[in-house]
Amino acid sequence: MRIVVRHDECGQWWWAAVSDDGKTSAVSVPHLSRTDCMRSLAELRVEGPTAPVIYENDASSGAWAIGA
Repeated sequence: MRIVVRHDECGQWWWAAVSDDGKTSAVSVPHLSRTDCMRSLAELRVEGPTAPVIYENDASSGAWAIGA
């Protein structure tokens, strides 16, 4: 399981919980700022599984790890 943080051209941020086989288990609501998205993600990490967090610009740029 990993958590992927994404954003779009409109400035909306969201996270998705993705299983090892690539299936999406959960997706947050869109947030208007990265800070709001990170707060939501922090709440998930307190209640949910331990998983590395990955930031992703978009599907074409790939992803890079920023921490666990």
